[in-house]
Amino acid sequence: MAIPIPVPPVEEQELIIVQLSNNTAALRAAITRTQRQIELVREYRTRLIADVVTGKLDVRGAALPDLPVDDADFDDAADLDDEDNFKNALNEEGSIEEVPDDES
Repeated sequence: MAIPIPVPPVEEQELIIVQLSNNTAALRAAITRTQRQIELVREYRTRLIADVVTGKLDVRGAALPDLPVDDADFDDAADLDDEDNFKNALNEEGSIEEVPDDES
């Protein structure tokens, strides 16, 4: 059993393509600009790391900015303000492992 599928004439299809291309031109341009910016940031990062490693850039006096912390990020985590409640640490592989209580 064949199911008929309505298809507009070729001329109308071409007009639809032109209209869609015109409507998405700004979006395509924004995507292209963003991809170029990402590429430039990656190049900058690579150059920055190379300069720090080779000693061309001294970062010993640099400080990280104080970033706001959202309390919701710690809803399921230990209370970081109380050292007795903080029971997790990173093992040598970089994953989290449980640290035994000192009360043993």
